[in-house]
Amino acid sequence: MKIEKLHEETLPEGISLCFDESAFPPPVKVQGGELSALNDMLLIASGGRYKLYTESRDYVRVLEGNGHVKWARGEFPFCEGDILRIDGVKEYELNGKGRYCVVRR
Repeated sequence: MKIEKLHEETLPEGISLCFDESAFPPPVKVQGGELSALNDMLLIASGGRYKLYTESRDYVRVLEGNGHVKWARGEFPFCEGDILRIDGVKEYELNGKGRYCVVRR
């Protein structure tokens, strides 16, 4: 269980956080924000707090905003442009108004 910052160059092969937003279906309102899902990708617009659950590994790109990830072992700060690998933490929150792209593996 860990959270760490990555760079575009250090993403594992087959993981891409570049996408065409027009390919996503219209968003649904959830948790005070909006969610669009396409295959293994989520596009999230959060009003301040968005809870996620994962059994495996999530890669999160912070498209807009800043804040912190809250999880069982504390908090991990992030800002716009960051890429995070969230590995086996089960439950976490993205705290901070912003937009996020999540790839689940």
